[in-house]
Amino acid sequence: MKLSDLPARELARLDAICLEYESRLRAALQSGGDTARVESEINTLVERYGGQHAPLLRAELEGISQELKRNPHVEAANVGVIATSPQENGTEQEREPASSEDVHSAPTRAIEQPTPLAAPPDGLPSLGDTIGPYTITDVLGRGGMGIVYRATDSRLERSVAIKMLALRERQSQSLVERFQREAKAVAGLTHPHIVELFDIGVYQNMPYVVMEHLSGETLLERIKSTRLAKEPISTDQVRNWGMQLADALVTAHAHGVIHRDIKPENVMVMARSRASNSPSSGGQAEATISTANGSSLKLFDFGLSRMGSASGQTDPELTETLLIEHPSDSKGRKISDTDSSTRVGAILGTPGYMAPEQARGGLITPAADMFSLGCVLFEAMYGRPAFSGETATKRFTAVLEKQPLADPVRRRENVDLSNLIMSMLSKDPAARPTAAEVLTRFQANAAASTTSRVGSEAAKAIAGDAVVISRRRLVEMIGGAVVGGAIGATLLPGSTSDLRSIRSLAVLRFQNAGVVADPNSQPPAGDRILDRGELLSGLLVNELSRIDGITVPKYVPLTATQPIQFRNAADLLEVDALVTGTFTLIDAAPVIVGSVNDANESPPSRTMTVNIDIISGTTGKLLKGLAITTTAGDNLIEQAALAQEIAETIGRELKQNDAESKLDNHDAFTCLVKGRTISDPDTVAGMKNALDCFEHAISVDSNYADAHAGRALTAISLAARENDERASELIAISQEACSRALALSPQNRDGLLARAMLDYQILADFDSADAVLRELTRNSPNHWQIHHQAGWLKIIQFEESQGMQFMRRATGLHPASRFLKTELARAEWFRGNADRAIQSAISLLHGNPSTTEEHVFPRGLLIDIYEQSGNLADAAKMDPELSWSPAENTSTYYAAREQRLLAMPYGPFGPTINTAILQIRRTDLTNKEPPAQLLSRLFTSQLPMLPLVLCKHPAMISMTMLEQAIETYSVLRFG
Repeated sequence: MKLSDLPARELARLDAICLEYESRLRAALQSGGDTARVESEINTLVERYGGQHAPLLRAELEGISQELKRNPHVEAANVGVIATSPQENGTEQEREPASSEDVHSAPTRAIEQPTPLAAPPDGLPSLGDTIGPYTITDVLGRGGMGIVYRATDSRLERSVAIKMLALRERQSQSLVERFQREAKAVAGLTHPHIVELFDIGVYQNMPYVVMEHLSGETLLERIKSTRLAKEPISTDQVRNWGMQLADALVTAHAHGVIHRDIKPENVMVMARSRASNSPSSGGQAEATISTANGSSLKLFDFGLSRMGSASGQTDPELTETLLIEHPSDSKGRKISDTDSSTRVGAILGTPGYMAPEQARGGLITPAADMFSLGCVLFEAMYGRPAFSGETATKRFTAVLEKQPLADPVRRRENVDLSNLIMSMLSKDPAARPTAAEVLTRFQANAAASTTSRVGSEAAKAIAGDAVVISRRRLVEMIGGAVVGGAIGATLLPGSTSDLRSIRSLAVLRFQNAGVVADPNSQPPAGDRILDRGELLSGLLVNELSRIDGITVPKYVPLTATQPIQFRNAADLLEVDALVTGTFTLIDAAPVIVGSVNDANESPPSRTMTVNIDIISGTTGKLLKGLAITTTAGDNLIEQAALAQEIAETIGRELKQNDAESKLDNHDAFTCLVKGRTISDPDTVAGMKNALDCFEHAISVDSNYADAHAGRALTAISLAARENDERASELIAISQEACSRALALSPQNRDGLLARAMLDYQILADFDSADAVLRELTRNSPNHWQIHHQAGWLKIIQFEESQGMQFMRRATGLHPASRFLKTELARAEWFRGNADRAIQSAISLLHGNPSTTEEHVFPRGLLIDIYEQSGNLADAAKMDPELSWSPAENTSTYYAAREQRLLAMPYGPFGPTINTAILQIRRTDLTNKEPPAQLLSRLFTSQLPMLPLVLCKHPAMISMTMLEQAIETYSVLRFG
């Protein structure tokens, strides 16, 4: 049996094994590693994966070894089994096309070789040969199943591209007929964003197609990171590219043609634009936008396309193709195929871009193209593949099992665009939008973007404030108090379906209907006191977080009145709906401003009316208005019923909290809500005041488990920011409060979280903490601290991918926090991605020279990264108050840095650990503390952040080799 006799799925399986072996052997050859050990794996691979085709697999693996030994520097040798692309979502070096101009990729694994390519093998036309009226002038690319020539049409004196199916002895008459039938179908597609097909024919039993020769660069080359660093791609460009490609697919799908291999290599970017003549697309508007962006796209390489009905249903003419491609029919019955050689034509597509149903060998419908288009646009949007992996097998697995995560910073630039791209990546084909729906939504997004730009100067201050939160002053970023009745008079209510489709919900600041707030009146966060409106908002966040299936981010003090302000707030908080409103006191008493230390300063009013508005984050319009009368004052237990009304309005239920439902002391509950609302990782003062609130709640009710848990959690969190003496006191407080909370309520969420933090940060018991955090992340999807701690623990345990997922989730639950965004960037650095960490940290500064607490986090991280790489000049730029210039020496820099370390630390590690990092880097010290002695001193201090810094910080690599470190932190044995 020959490889050409195998079914496509078996070819794909064997090829995945070959690709993985090839990558390991190439790495060993290029690094001077142990190639003999890698080659010795052939027997194991054959025994484990060969099965009945073991001789074929062995022959291919041995062929790979021989090929690479002959030419170890070849980037992607054509030694694989199946005709797919070597660029499949791998590294940039693997994916770089042979030339930046005149590219027309083959439908196969193209060999990376210097231009011009070597002469074709015997049996294929050579340079100078003629095929009918076409004279071959160059070879543009080739692989195991096809070759692409550049040729001149002697009749019209124009350059064309000729793609020839070069299987020779492997092809059958049915495959030739299929190739020609599908070529005719593509020839019927007339669209400015689809490559034009001119002619078809057969040369010495090898079918070929003639098409327009495209001059430009592939989208793959355009989205390389080195290129993006010089020429970033705006979200407008991504949207306009999506419009062009969706417009092309509208036409293709309407004619029953499914591409099946949409990827960056198969999209050409050209600096020109033409109007679309698609009858279904309204392409003229699209062409205008495309011209404005200066680039027009062409979708090419329909070599894997097949014909089908527009609806994706099987028709009689398609039966043969489906029988070739799928080993079972629609009812799951096995199908026999006597003409096995035709199966070689069933190319599966490209791992990392093909839809899940395509990867499984299922029925291919137009929805598969939409998934692939989503992958392409995701990569253009975020600068990284949606589904990555070092081998084809890992990319197959990623497509089937993983969900890509959007970069929250980039997502905020155009949330609607990001959401549309993510909808295209649904695992369920039925849940993906059609090409026509995608085109319509792209056009609507473009129109909205154009509208929002009109008058942008007038709204500049609002929009700018919506990007940067000033935690020091807590200014209302979007501006303007919500005055009673104003929203209802200007916005139209939405439908019930809109309310029930809400998946994320943020609470803005409630306002007294009779008082216009001064946005500049707020004192610094650490000293501020919560007014009645903020207490109400904090209460709603506390309660709404108990809704299953709804993401509720942490409360931050924002207000809005106009649709554009609501949209800006929703973008900032990354939600699709907002809750806000006003309250009116009945039997008016003075507006109570409750002290964080005294919940009973003023007597409460008897009742108040609360007007609640549920606002669409997409349109900024009112979806539903509620008017509810409730008890006034600080009795938040009764006011908590407001959350139940909101939940019922959006078709949801609140999960029962047994501990709080039985509480009858409203003072203790009010202090709990105040503490949770004020507590914020961005301010030490806020955490200190929160600790006071929890302790006051305990003084009111000594058996209040939630208050003890809040005290435990805040104390261990605050310990990481304090000096050694205070940190030890806070750790003791946390341990005592945690024990008390869990004795009163063994399943208390915050108590369990505090226990997990104490276990892994102080006791180095990673396994116990991991078990607790694993359960908490499942049961508490809206708790940012749980996901943040779970993320760091996974990263410490060298499970970076899962750790990053938790870190991103934590950031999404508190998207206004610069601290958490900096932590996410730090995690990128700790996993080896310094460039992305630097870009993320710089984006948090927004050119702001401030060195206030909220800006210290990203500045300290950047200093840390720059110092580690020896770039002291850029490190110094991050601290405007550092007394040093690049003309001075290293010793002077570190002396100046030591003076600024307390004000500008590397991270929230505490003074001792930050000092240790600086000490390790210094080469100018004559009496430098020995590493073993330094490590012993750090262990003795029992500082909360030591496990993370020691296990993951690049400066600590030498310390992790010490026996004491390995004995204390068992994860270092396996890292």
